[in-house]
Amino acid sequence: MTTIKHLAAALPAAALIVCGTIGLGVAELLPSDKTGSPVGILVLGQDKAAAAQVIAAADGRLVATGGWAETVIAVSDDPDFVGKLYRAGASLVFRADNAIGCSRALPEESKGTS
Repeated sequence: MTTIKHLAAALPAAALIVCGTIGLGVAELLPSDKTGSPVGILVLGQDKAAAAQVIAAADGRLVATGGWAETVIAVSDDPDFVGKLYRAGASLVFRADNAIGCSRALPEESKGTS
Protein backbone atom coordinates (compact mmCIF):
# COMPACT_ATOMS: atom_id res chain seq x y z
CA MET A 1 0.00 0.00 0.00
CA THR A 2 2.88 2.41 0.65
CA THR A 3 4.12 1.95 -2.92
CA ILE A 4 0.77 3.16 -4.24
CA LYS A 5 0.94 6.20 -1.95
CA HIS A 6 4.44 7.01 -3.24
CA LEU A 7 3.25 6.75 -6.83
CA ALA A 8 0.20 8.87 -6.08
CA ALA A 9 2.42 11.51 -4.49
CA ALA A 10 4.59 11.64 -7.62
CA LEU A 11 1.68 12.06 -10.07
CA PRO A 12 1.30 15.87 -9.70
CA ALA A 13 5.02 16.38 -10.31
CA ALA A 14 4.96 14.08 -13.34
CA ALA A 15 1.89 15.85 -14.74
CA LEU A 16 3.60 19.23 -14.28
CA ILE A 17 6.70 18.03 -16.13
CA VAL A 18 4.68 16.58 -19.00
CA CYS A 19 2.42 19.64 -19.36
CA GLY A 20 5.35 22.04 -19.09
CA THR A 21 7.33 20.19 -21.74
CA ILE A 22 4.37 20.11 -24.12
CA GLY A 23 3.72 23.81 -23.51
CA LEU A 24 7.34 24.73 -24.25
CA GLY A 25 7.30 22.61 -27.40
CA VAL A 26 4.15 24.29 -28.70
CA ALA A 27 5.52 27.75 -27.88
CA GLU A 28 8.75 26.96 -29.72
CA LEU A 29 6.91 25.80 -32.85
CA LEU A 30 4.42 28.67 -33.18
CA PRO A 31 5.46 30.95 -36.05
CA SER A 32 6.87 34.35 -35.14
CA ASP A 33 5.00 37.54 -36.07
CA LYS A 34 8.31 39.19 -36.96
CA THR A 35 8.62 39.77 -40.70
CA GLY A 36 11.52 38.02 -42.35
CA SER A 37 11.50 35.15 -39.85
CA PRO A 38 11.86 31.73 -41.47
CA VAL A 39 8.93 29.35 -41.28
CA GLY A 40 8.64 25.68 -42.11
CA ILE A 41 5.77 24.67 -44.35
CA LEU A 42 4.14 21.27 -44.71
CA VAL A 43 1.42 20.43 -47.22
CA LEU A 44 0.03 17.05 -46.16
CA GLY A 45 -0.12 14.43 -48.86
CA GLN A 46 1.90 16.54 -51.29
CA ASP A 47 5.55 16.83 -52.25
CA LYS A 48 8.02 19.69 -51.89
CA ALA A 49 6.99 21.08 -55.27
CA ALA A 50 3.43 21.59 -53.99
CA ALA A 51 4.82 23.34 -50.91
CA ALA A 52 6.91 25.59 -53.19
CA GLN A 53 3.72 26.47 -55.10
CA VAL A 54 2.07 27.41 -51.80
CA ILE A 55 5.02 29.70 -51.02
CA ALA A 56 4.78 31.34 -54.44
CA ALA A 57 1.04 31.87 -54.00
CA ALA A 58 1.72 33.55 -50.64
CA ASP A 59 4.42 35.84 -52.13
CA GLY A 60 7.23 34.21 -50.18
CA ARG A 61 10.77 33.14 -50.97
CA LEU A 62 11.94 29.53 -50.76
CA VAL A 63 15.06 29.29 -48.59
CA ALA A 64 15.68 25.56 -48.25
CA THR A 65 14.03 22.18 -48.26
CA GLY A 66 13.40 20.62 -44.89
CA GLY A 67 14.73 17.39 -43.57
CA TRP A 68 11.50 15.53 -42.86
CA ALA A 69 8.00 14.95 -44.19
CA GLU A 70 8.36 16.96 -47.39
CA THR A 71 8.78 20.29 -45.61
CA VAL A 72 10.28 23.47 -47.01
CA ILE A 73 11.54 26.65 -45.34
CA ALA A 74 10.51 30.08 -46.56
CA VAL A 75 10.69 33.75 -45.63
CA SER A 76 8.73 36.86 -46.53
CA ASP A 77 8.61 40.50 -45.52
CA ASP A 78 4.81 40.39 -45.49
CA PRO A 79 3.39 40.61 -41.94
CA ASP A 80 0.47 38.34 -42.98
CA PHE A 81 2.73 35.68 -44.54
CA VAL A 82 1.62 32.88 -42.20
CA GLY A 83 -2.05 33.61 -42.88
CA LYS A 84 -1.41 33.71 -46.63
CA LEU A 85 0.34 30.34 -46.44
CA TYR A 86 -2.66 28.75 -44.76
CA ARG A 87 -5.03 30.35 -47.27
CA ALA A 88 -2.84 29.06 -50.12
CA GLY A 89 -3.10 25.47 -48.86
CA ALA A 90 -0.43 24.88 -46.21
CA SER A 91 -1.42 22.21 -43.70
CA LEU A 92 1.10 23.26 -41.04
CA VAL A 93 3.26 26.36 -40.65
CA PHE A 94 5.83 26.30 -37.87
CA ARG A 95 8.77 28.31 -36.62
CA ALA A 96 12.07 27.44 -38.30
CA ASP A 97 14.55 29.92 -36.82
CA ASN A 98 17.01 27.19 -35.93
CA ALA A 99 16.56 25.19 -39.14
CA ILE A 100 18.65 27.55 -41.24
CA GLY A 101 21.72 27.48 -39.02
CA CYS A 102 24.67 29.37 -40.39
CA SER A 103 23.60 29.33 -44.02
CA ARG A 104 23.11 33.12 -44.07
CA ALA A 105 20.00 32.53 -46.17
CA LEU A 106 18.08 35.34 -44.53
CA PRO A 107 18.34 38.87 -45.91
CA GLU A 108 20.67 41.00 -43.84
CA GLU A 109 20.55 44.71 -43.27
CA SER A 110 23.23 46.32 -45.37
CA LYS A 111 25.45 48.97 -43.93
CA GLY A 112 26.35 51.80 -46.25
CA THR A 113 30.05 51.98 -46.97
CA SER A 114 30.01 55.13 -49.06
